[in-house]
Amino acid sequence: MRTARFAAAVGAAALVLLGVTACDGAGGGGSAAPDGGAAATSELNGIQSTLDGIGSDMAGDGSP
Repeated sequence: MRTARFAAAVGAAALVLLGVTACDGAGGGGSAAPDGGAAATSELNGIQSTLDGIGSDMAGDGSP
């Protein structure tokens, strides 16, 4: 159970890293597309929600 949570946290962190890397390379000139910003914000909010849920689960399991 602990390993599965760790794997989920690592997977979520990898998704965040890939998202940041994709955003860095997609801008070209450093400016984001007008509609791309809202989509990226929504996706990042979803990822943050997932990470918060994982953190909450891990905090409540009683393990060190």
